[in-house]
Amino acid sequence: MSERHGEEQQATFGLAELAERSGVAVRNIRFYTTQGLLAAPGKHGRRAVYTSQHLVTLELIAELQGHGFGLAAIKEHLHRIPVDASVTSIAMHSTMLAPWLANRPATMTRAELDTRTDRPLTDDDLTMLKHLGVIHRLSEDAEPARYAVATALLSIGVDLIDFGLTPTTSAEITKAIETAGQRLTADLEETYSRMLKPRLADQNMTDSDVERFVSLFKPVSIAALARSYEHALGALRQRESKAAQTRLQARAQTHHPAT
Repeated sequence: MSERHGEEQQATFGLAELAERSGVAVRNIRFYTTQGLLAAPGKHGRRAVYTSQHLVTLELIAELQGHGFGLAAIKEHLHRIPVDASVTSIAMHSTMLAPWLANRPATMTRAELDTRTDRPLTDDDLTMLKHLGVIHRLSEDAEPARYAVATALLSIGVDLIDFGLTPTTSAEITKAIETAGQRLTADLEETYSRMLKPRLADQNMTDSDVERFVSLFKPVSIAALARSYEHALGALRQRESKAAQTRLQARAQTHHPAT
């Protein structure tokens, strides 16, 4: 673990204090630990010691649960976060979820999904919708299967499938987005630690103040991402339009050579 991470996680407390700070019952904290959602505590003699990393992870779990995610889906998301991620990094991972969590997802069975999309969805369709972040299965074991569904994106996802999207292509899109998100999170964390954290420390900011700063940063960062995406997409359209015009001109010259 880097020195920066170590400094950020120096605050420690016992199980009872962690439960009080997070609002999560002691039995649930122990359950999350046994299920692999929460890292095992350190030891100080015979006493279990928790850090701010445990606290912010519990807050992220609570946020995801509040939006209808089951433990399996939460565990899947948490496993994408590096084991040695700092408190700021974990908080910024929740920033990347902001668009999906903007509206509370609906819970549907597969039959209800078929009704909502007005067509029977194949297994490949469900896989692609999952890759696109439109649906998340709430429990891998429960039958019938139930899904958390971003209803505002469902028809868009189906339209993309009808345009010829494949499971392989959707998986590649997911990988590209996740890679970009991880790179962005790392860059934002580096900037925060280098430029903002010292200034916050000079102002005697507490952990709660820093968490509030990150939460205030969420809508700003998402709006900036949306603008950046639109600009990049506009530039791509212009390049494709120019390329198409060039091809048409070349074809016209081929069929009607100058005399």
